[in-house]
Amino acid sequence: MNPITGEAEITIAGQAYSIRYDWAALAEVEAAHGQAPNLFSPDVVASVAAAGLKRKHPDMTAERIKELSPPLVPLAHAVQTALQWAYFGDEGIPEDTGDKKKATRGGLSGRIKRLFRRG
Repeated sequence: MNPITGEAEITIAGQAYSIRYDWAALAEVEAAHGQAPNLFSPDVVASVAAAGLKRKHPDMTAERIKELSPPLVPLAHAVQTALQWAYFGDEGIPEDTGDKKKATRGGLSGRIKRLFRRG
């Protein structure tokens, strides 16, 4: 992960790609999937990944990603990591203080944290 730009490298079918969620990509993800995309759905992961790849790899559409059929969980984790950086930068997700009204509890960022919380 580039700590300045948030660009990360992911591998799909043995090929390296650069993924990054700028504001346009974030807006595309939210318009298509709302504030909490289901990163366990292959269709959603492919769509969200395609949004982050679009700038440098416009040929990597959701359909193409599904055609290549990379392992779902590693791709979802890479997407989740890149999304986290787009929202929080290199500081990461703020710690949960238990305040239920806190912004990190809801929406995409809260869902990302809950989906990939490590035990």
